[in-house]
Amino acid sequence: MDLSIQENPILLASYHRAVNEYSEQLATFAARMLSDEADWAEDVTQDAFLALYRHLHQVPEAAWRPWLFRVTRNLCLDRIRRKKHKPRNFRDLADEENHDPVPPDSYQASPDVRVQEKEIQEDLSAAIEELPERFREVFLLCEGEGMSYEQVATILDIPLKTVSTRLYRARQRLLKAMDRHLQEVRT
Repeated sequence: MDLSIQENPILLASYHRAVNEYSEQLATFAARMLSDEADWAEDVTQDAFLALYRHLHQVPEAAWRPWLFRVTRNLCLDRIRRKKHKPRNFRDLADEENHDPVPPDSYQASPDVRVQEKEIQEDLSAAIEELPERFREVFLLCEGEGMSYEQVATILDIPLKTVSTRLYRARQRLLKAMDRHLQEVRT
């Protein structure tokens, strides 16, 4: 006989740890998939954790992270289909709390350089937005979330080689889309 979740403090503590550990990652992934306001991403994240809570006894604890990302992905796709929402924008890989690799105080670019950087970011965002969904989700999980090919294969329920192929094709399309900027850097 299974104990209810409330009667199993160890399982409940593990669940709360998972919420603390994965909520920011899931919200960031959802925001990138939805290319929408943070409240949609938060709703999707909460729904994913609610689904995990309902299935705690069925999902092994070691599989929680990929399971949560898979549920989050599916919820995002459902929301996109329901609202016939076309993703508009890719958020910079640095999160909204300004965790830039270079602190703003230590780097002061000229206005021309800032305009050029903004243009590059906008073009990259547009290029990522234009990727077919199957390439974009693999790119976001691997490059944006730093997941391994194995984790992405589990989340998307696709073969490992397919992850590799889709990521390669996404990168090739992005390189082609950003060729003008790359040419400027080379000269």
